[in-house]
Amino acid sequence: MNILSSEIQKIRANYRTYGGLIVLWGLGILIGINVWYNPSLLPLKHLGFRLSGLYIPGLTLYPLAVVGPVVAVLIAGESIAGERIKGTLRMILTRPIPRTRIYLGKLSLIILYSLFIVFSTLLITSFLGFFLFGGGSVVLPVDFNNISSGFFTLSIQEAILRLILAGLSVSFYILAYASIALCLSSFMSHSLASPIFTLIFTAASTVIQNLEVFKPISPFLITHHLLSWQNLMAQSIKWNTLFFSYLIVGCYFFGSFLLGIIIFNRKDETT
Repeated sequence: MNILSSEIQKIRANYRTYGGLIVLWGLGILIGINVWYNPSLLPLKHLGFRLSGLYIPGLTLYPLAVVGPVVAVLIAGESIAGERIKGTLRMILTRPIPRTRIYLGKLSLIILYSLFIVFSTLLITSFLGFFLFGGGSVVLPVDFNNISSGFFTLSIQEAILRLILAGLSVSFYILAYASIALCLSSFMSHSLASPIFTLIFTAASTVIQNLEVFKPISPFLITHHLLSWQNLMAQSIKWNTLFFSYLIVGCYFFGSFLLGIIIFNRKDETT
C-alpha cells in the first residue's frame, strides 16, 4: 500500500496526468455541446426520437477508446524509464523491497488511472447529458451501420448498466496498451521511448489488420478489438464475441505484464 501511495504522489506531480484528463474531458464536453447545438447530426434525433442524456457519455466511448490509450501510455511509459533517467530508480532498488512488488505498485497505479480517466469522463458527460436532454429511456438502432434496420429501446436502468460495462471494456483495452508501455519502460532509458514504440506498434497493427493477406490473423491483433465495447450496445449482445475480445486483450495485458516483471527483475541498474 505504501508503494501505491508513493506512486499516486508521483503521478499527482506529473503535468501529463492533468493534460490527458483535460483532453478527454474536453472532448466529452465538446461532443455534448455539438449534439445540443446541432442535434440533426444524430440520426435518431433526425428521425424524430427524443434524445436521452445518456447519449452523450455513449458517444464519448469512441474517443475514449482511441485517445485513452495514448494518455495512459504516456504515463505508463515513463513510470520506470523516467525514474531511471533521474537516477531515483537505483536508489529505490537499494531498499529491502522486492522488485516484483515495486512493479506491481506501478501497475496498480496504471489500473486505477485507466479506470479513472474513463469513468470520470463518463460521469462528467452524463451530468452534461442529463442537464441538456434530461433522462428517460434510450432508443438505439438495431444495426449501427444501417439506421433503416429499425430501433429498439433500453430502459434507463439497463442503459446505465450497459454503459458501465462498456466503460469497463474500454478501461481494459486502455490498460492493455499501458501494460505494454510499462513493459517497454522496464528496460528503456528514455521516458518517451516506450510511448513512441507502443504507438508505432499500434500503427503497425492497424495497418496489418487492414491488409487482405493478413485477414486470418486480424482477430488476434489488439487493434481489431478497438470497438468491441459496441457489442454491449446491440439489441442482442453476442457474449461469445465479447469474451473472445476480452481473451485477446487479456493476452496482451498479461503477456506484457509477465514479460515486464521478468525484465525488471533481471535488469542491472547502473545509473
